[in-house]
Amino acid sequence: MKPSHVSIGIAVLALSAFFLAGLSGISGEEGYAGLSPRFAPTLVAIGLAVCGALLTWQGVRGGFRNMPEEDAELPAAPHNFKGFLWVAAGLVLNMALIGTLGFVISSSLMMVCVARGYGSRRLVRDALIGLGLTLPMWALFEFLLGINLPLLPVAGF
Repeated sequence: MKPSHVSIGIAVLALSAFFLAGLSGISGEEGYAGLSPRFAPTLVAIGLAVCGALLTWQGVRGGFRNMPEEDAELPAAPHNFKGFLWVAAGLVLNMALIGTLGFVISSSLMMVCVARGYGSRRLVRDALIGLGLTLPMWALFEFLLGINLPLLPVAGF
């Protein structure tokens, strides 16, 4: 048995219990598209419970499999603090600019920042990938789900 691995599983189980306890505070009345507002948090809680149980079971049976001992220790400091700052900046910019630039452009900008944080220097390629991912998501929300996400508020769209 590996106590540190068991503790990770128990922590995930505790997080699941926290989600389950919070469900009682959410109204069970029918929400958007016939789904209860409890639907997504219930799925998250169940998923966490399953993962926590499996992690705990693995820890009790001798630890996580195929994991070299040197990888079992967490680093004392982040491996790439500059990369973390790029990702954080992308998230903050997305939140700050989504109302002005719209969902597609602000999310594509976030993609560029995240890719830069992971070491990419190909801005045009990353922006095109961001557009390729966010434009279909915008269309899904707008046309299939009926949720209005701002496309380009500056231009009146």
